[in-house]
Amino acid sequence: MSEQIDVTQELAKLQQRVEHLEERVEKAESKQGPLRSFWEAIRSILIGLFIVGPVAAIILGILAALAGK
Repeated sequence: MSEQIDVTQELAKLQQRVEHLEERVEKAESKQGPLRSFWEAIRSILIGLFIVGPVAAIILGILAALAGK
């Protein structure tokens, strides 16, 4: 019976720790300023230009070549 009480107490402590960590994560996310969002937007645009763009150009070139035959 005492083992069951110990487990219950440990679970309560862990739940408190989880809640504390969730609060810290929420605070950290709320501190994320507009500069960070701006950087993520720029990074997404660069990925689109340098990775997706050439792949799309290659596919369109192949399709144009096949259509021209």
